[in-house]
Amino acid sequence: MRRLFVGLAFASAFACASPPPPVVYYPQGAGGPLATTPSQAPAGPRAAQGPFQPDYYLYACTPSFSNRPDTDRSGRILGYNALVVVNNVILAAAPTNGACMTSGFGRRFGRMHKGIDLQARPAVPVYSTAPGRILEVSTQTGFGRQVLIDHGNGVYSRYAHLAYFSNGLAPGQQIGFGQPLGLMGATGNATALHVHYEILTGNYNTPRKSWGLDAHNPLDFPRWSGLDGLS
Repeated sequence: MRRLFVGLAFASAFACASPPPPVVYYPQGAGGPLATTPSQAPAGPRAAQGPFQPDYYLYACTPSFSNRPDTDRSGRILGYNALVVVNNVILAAAPTNGACMTSGFGRRFGRMHKGIDLQARPAVPVYSTAPGRILEVSTQTGFGRQVLIDHGNGVYSRYAHLAYFSNGLAPGQQIGFGQPLGLMGATGNATALHVHYEILTGNYNTPRKSWGLDAHNPLDFPRWSGLDGLS
């Protein structure tokens, strides 16, 4: 599975402003940058980039499920973009390597599924999909062990059903792109090993906290222009 080799001068997007921070992509085996965003990085605390290198493609695990996106004959999801832009924040559309989709965004069993489910066997690490500040590291009845990150500009991401949290992970901590958050698992209301991933927008600082945020399909956001020319 092809991965994007990412060299990020990614400053923390908790203080993100337009234009986005610079990002440089190296395809596997290449020796130089293919594309960059504008060179000006936002001010604010910096956090180290992690080891995550997003997969360029995403596949569906099985031939059919209720909210399965369109795929080609190999099961590769059509229109998938490895990096997307949400309110001037660049995020990876999936937080794992070597995983396939078991459930998409949309109606499932008569209820709205507000994220995408990704599975790998054996379980694989889950990574932060953009720089930001951790808001929640908690265990909840439905989500099990879950992490919520604020990326600035009213953009958030959630990672649920983790088997465990990475050492030292705590609310208030600045985190860089691609930092490990834990291992996909089956905690909470999960019937199988996976990670549930959400991209959310809105205002966290209300009485409802994350429950007042709006969930979006990670596959619906526009492609980051730095991916243009890659295939």
